Amino acid sequence: MVDPPLIHATALLVAMPGELGSLRERVTAERTVQGLRLLELDLPDGVLACVGGIGKVNAARAATILISEAQPRRLLIAGVCGGLRKHLAPGTLVHCDRAIQTDFAVREGREVAADPDLLAAWLLEMPGTTGSFLTADRPVLSRWRRLRLARAFSGDCVADMETAAAAAVCRAAGVPWAALRSVTDGAGAAALLSFRKHYPSQGGRAADSVPGLLERIGRADP
Repeated sequence: MVDPPLIHATALLVAMPGELGSLRERVTAERTVQGLRLLELDLPDGVLACVGGIGKVNAARAATILISEAQPRRLLIAGVCGGLRKHLAPGTLVHCDRAIQTDFAVREGREVAADPDLLAAWLLEMPGTTGSFLTADRPVLSRWRRLRLARAFSGDCVADMETAAAAAVCRAAGVPWAALRSVTDGAGAAALLSFRKHYPSQGGRAADSVPGLLERIGRADP
């Protein structure tokens, strides 16, 4: 007889190990599914997390496996990003209100809105600004590309490489999602040096807020 899948209220997706932050200390068990390590976290109502890898393909694969294995009520995305406005300096926390595939030639269907209730709860738990997450398979490492993206989208916006892909999977599966990232660099020519400088302190900040977020959600929806 095949054991039924464990039910987890929350799935958590990050791209790199450092983006798990202090949650690495809460891992109670792990298993491998289709080559992806899934981590059981000691958090309310069960949390299944994974380090999915960098890029849209890895993010979509990881989100699909997480949703299949966890059957979650929500999926959270945490990590770092590059700021595309001058005031989005390293250390700024940015909550996603919409995720957009910016290297997708077809415009229709490339934008996915975050769940408003999850967004509001995470903002209360971890105050920050809100903005568009512009997802592409390449980091923004040139001034020309930075300016092109900044001019193409209004309001605050950041560059990342996973959010829109995972959000598209959530939309197809009917799973509410939200994302929080900490800025490590200003994109552009100096992005790599700035990332290396700030990633050690910023990589895990978003994930570190997840326990408090889940407690807040639990109080609102016992």
